Amino acid sequence: MADDGDEPLAGGRMTRGVLRRGERVLRPLGPWSEAVHEYLRHLESVGFPGAPRVLGVEGDREVVTYLDGEVAADPSWQPGRGHRLPAPARGDEALVAAGRLVRDLHEASRGFRPHRTGYRFHPCPPRPGQIVSHGDLGPWNTVYRDGRPAAFIDFDSAGPVDPVDELAAAAWAFVPLAPDRRLREAGFDPIPDLPRRLRLFVDAYGLPDRRAVLPALRRSVLAGAERIATWPLSPAETAASLEYLAGELRWLHTVAPALERALGGRAGAGP
Repeated sequence: MADDGDEPLAGGRMTRGVLRRGERVLRPLGPWSEAVHEYLRHLESVGFPGAPRVLGVEGDREVVTYLDGEVAADPSWQPGRGHRLPAPARGDEALVAAGRLVRDLHEASRGFRPHRTGYRFHPCPPRPGQIVSHGDLGPWNTVYRDGRPAAFIDFDSAGPVDPVDELAAAAWAFVPLAPDRRLREAGFDPIPDLPRRLRLFVDAYGLPDRRAVLPALRRSVLAGAERIATWPLSPAETAASLEYLAGELRWLHTVAPALERALGGRAGAGP
C-alpha cells in the first residue's frame, strides 16, 4: 500500500510502479525476484558499491536501498528514437566511467555461484564462461553522480550472460551506437566519432582483445529478438519490434568496417 509521502521514480524500462519512501525503494515483486535478491546479496557481500542493497519484502513489493544521484531517464523515449541524455552523460569522462563500472560489476560477479536460478529471461545456472549479471545496462538504469555513472539499478533482467556480450549490449546504449538521426535526438551536436567512442569504452572496460566486441554487438541484437517472444505484444507490435532490430543489424553492417579499424589490435598495444 502506498503512503502519501511516496515518490514515484522514473528510470528503468522493464519495471513500472517503483516508489521511493525516504531512503528505501519499493518495487513490484516478480517470479524472478528471489534469484535477483540472491545475486544482489552477493554483490553486497563482496563490497560492490554500484548496486542497491536488499532490505526485505513488504506485501507484493521488494524493498531496496535508495541510491542517491540522477538517473538518465527519458520520458519521451520509444523504440526507434534516440534516448535523450543530459550533457554530462554524453561526454568522454562519463563514457569511460561507464566502461569501468561495467568492468567492476563483472569482476564482482565472477565468484557468484547461485542456488536460485529462476531468472526472468534465462532461468538456468550460468554455463562455463558465463556470469550472472545485470542484463539491461544503459543510461536509463544508471545512477549518475557529478555527471558520471556511479551505480546501476533495476536488476529485474539479471541472469546468466557472457561478459563480452553484456559489454556489447552496454556499448549500444552508452556509446551510443546509432544512426545520426538518433544521435541528434539523444542530444549530440556535433555528431560524435562513434568508432573512437567505442574504442574508448572497450578500453575503459579493459577487454584484452578489442575486436571480440564486434561479433558480440551482433549477438546482443539477436538476443533482443529472443526477448521479444516474452513480451505481451500484439502481432503488429511484434513485427514492428523485429523490423527495428533488423534495421539495427543493417546499420551495424554499414559501420562495421570503421569500427573494426578503430578497434584494431589488442588493448594496450597502441593504435
